[in-house]
Amino acid sequence: MRITGNFDDRPVSDGGRRLGEGGFGTVYKGLLNDKAVAVKKLNPMDDVSVDELRVQFNQEIQALKVLKHENLVDMVGFSSDGQHPCLVYALMVNGSLLDRLALLEGCPPLSWRQRSLIAEGTARGLEYLHNNHHVHRDVKSANILLDETFVAKISDFGLTRASAKRTTTTVMTERIVGTRAYMAPEALRGEITPRSDVFSFGVMEMRYDIDDEDEELTFEDFLDKRMGDRVLSQVESVYSLACNCLHDRKNRRPLIKQVVMELKGVVKSTLLDFEAQE
Repeated sequence: MRITGNFDDRPVSDGGRRLGEGGFGTVYKGLLNDKAVAVKKLNPMDDVSVDELRVQFNQEIQALKVLKHENLVDMVGFSSDGQHPCLVYALMVNGSLLDRLALLEGCPPLSWRQRSLIAEGTARGLEYLHNNHHVHRDVKSANILLDETFVAKISDFGLTRASAKRTTTTVMTERIVGTRAYMAPEALRGEITPRSDVFSFGVMEMRYDIDDEDEELTFEDFLDKRMGDRVLSQVESVYSLACNCLHDRKNRRPLIKQVVMELKGVVKSTLLDFEAQE
């Protein structure tokens, strides 16, 4: 594909086009109609058959054709007739949440205000998915991309499935998919339910607010010190919300709309604090 320099595998930092690895392939930086884009090329994988990859590829296309929201990645095109099937997205210049938390390439740490806005944006994206009867099934920090103003964009829809129209109804599958560290107990049993996305969101929240797992530390001690402008009461609210999202029994977890409402209050507080400091 010419827009990627024929899939130049050198990292972007070395003058190439390779940005990293996506859900089922390599992601390259490209230029389409003078607009920077990210091109995800389907690659064979040891633990996933080519046929299964194509299923995920087609599933992502179908999902993103109909799902449009500020907090979902924007698919601008795809190519399925060549040797290397590809998906083309708007380029997210600030990379993934995972990369930002790892401070890759010397980027500054995310402030508490930025983390709060990213959490709210991610929750709003999930709320949109659930309202439209879809379950993402692979919510994690690597799949949350950040645009030039750090607006959160949920990505990787290859595992997304249509759910029952009633949120109390569960769909079953024989194939267990997702990232196990983020998966709810029922997801490991093959259940597909929006509450599993809520669990994964809770894992993600816990991981990016906490910097240490030493049980002897106090709550203040094990917070990620790189957040800087945090307010303890706000962090405690998000921590409590994450704990509720991680309940073993799915019906005891909040609905995503409740998560959005809680985070909306936290974001409002952070913005008031930010304005007061200026």
